[in-house]
Amino acid sequence: MVDKVRENRLRRKADRLGLRLLKSRAREWRHDNQGGYMIISIDNQVPIEGWNYDLDIEYVEQYLDDYEKTVRTK
Repeated sequence: MVDKVRENRLRRKADRLGLRLLKSRAREWRHDNQGGYMIISIDNQVPIEGWNYDLDIEYVEQYLDDYEKTVRTK
């Protein structure tokens, strides 16, 4: 339950930053889909991080924090 709350909070944060957080729906691990998360740009639907759904929730949280700091300084 806590992970779902955390995931939803990160999805909202990504949306505010013009990004989208996707979670893999794969039932089994594959080379091109490792069962984690991907961050894409809302504008052009291009993956920014996690091309193979290889991000874990901790990395996503750190990436969004860093991205937010970068956006605010511009």
